[in-house]
Amino acid sequence: MTLDRTYEEAAAWLARQHGQAMDWEAFMVWLEADPRNRAAFDAMALLDSELDENASRISKVIARDDLSSANGLPGVRWATWVGFGGAAVAASLAGLLWVQPAAHERATHDFRSPAAKMVRIAFNDGASIALAPASELRVRGDHMDLQGSAFFDIPHRQGRTLNIRVREFQVTDIGTRFSIDSEPEAVTIEVAQGSVEVSSSGLAKAISLTPGEGLVADPSGGSVRLTSVETQEVGSWRAGRLQFNNAPLALVAQEISRYSGQKVAVDPTISGQPFSGVIAINHGEAPVETLAQILSLEIKTVDGARRLQPHRK
Repeated sequence: MTLDRTYEEAAAWLARQHGQAMDWEAFMVWLEADPRNRAAFDAMALLDSELDENASRISKVIARDDLSSANGLPGVRWATWVGFGGAAVAASLAGLLWVQPAAHERATHDFRSPAAKMVRIAFNDGASIALAPASELRVRGDHMDLQGSAFFDIPHRQGRTLNIRVREFQVTDIGTRFSIDSEPEAVTIEVAQGSVEVSSSGLAKAISLTPGEGLVADPSGGSVRLTSVETQEVGSWRAGRLQFNNAPLALVAQEISRYSGQKVAVDPTISGQPFSGVIAINHGEAPVETLAQILSLEIKTVDGARRLQPHRK
């Protein structure tokens, strides 16, 4: 594909984000199909942001050039970009909110995502972060504090080291694609590309993670274990897939609630039952019904929540 064609597609995706028929899943597939796609889209998003920030100045230029054209002088053609705007987009799970803080700013930026909505944060230097539903991220330069879950896509930049604090852990990165998931029961870090270093006062030494490697820490028990992951499945929640590996049913219900926006509860008698598998969110399937069918459970509505429980005889 030619570079011009790549930028044309990037511009088309950017324009579609302001419409009702945006196919977010197809957009994610296109974005990750080729590094050039991501670079082109970031460049177009940056241009869009700059145009929006300077809208009043541009309007004055257009008005002045219209007057100049009327006097026989050549005018500047801005019509191609009019209508892109800079509006934030927040759609279902796969929806993306593009925010572009300037790379040189040192002010603190707080980002929050509501339940069932993912937020995407794009930076001027090409870095981007997908913030999972019901999560918070505080950004100050290259230092960040995360509550909840996020997928980081950080291109390597000479002299830059990104530091992310999540609970009592510090994740250090110089250019990687990885995810961090912070839940009451555990902190999970998985690497899709590059490497990160994880440190904590409770660790004898820092732990390095490379592609296909993960770390699961139990803050309450103080245990840390290393895991193997499929690189293409790191941050799979971005595409509406929740993966579980021997997770207690109570945690599975909590995650379904968070990502789908539907309140799900579990009968205390089965809350610790382990579950391994994939649950689809926002793909037409009903996640609670899917889980109930897999585990041969029944669903009852209790206090506005869908509660999973054993079949009553």
